[in-house]
Amino acid sequence: MGQLCCFPFSRDEEKISKRPIGIRDLINEALHQERMGLKAKVKQIKELLLKPETQAKIRRELFEGRSIINSNQGNDVDFSAMLT
Repeated sequence: MGQLCCFPFSRDEEKISKRPIGIRDLINEALHQERMGLKAKVKQIKELLLKPETQAKIRRELFEGRSIINSNQGNDVDFSAMLT
């Protein structure tokens, strides 16, 4: 029949787990979920930093107003090597 509001799974699903869920398991699962979220954000940031338009903007902002003796120094920065 219908599912009761206070039971998130049926009695059959409850029997799948052979050991009771403890507080340590819940903490580990929460930490795992948080790590996965952070890893996804780091991946997005890396992808953003590898885009040529982002690298050009960073170069402009870093070297704007500075007199660079060798004009090629600013252009030879390889952000991909730093991110791997």
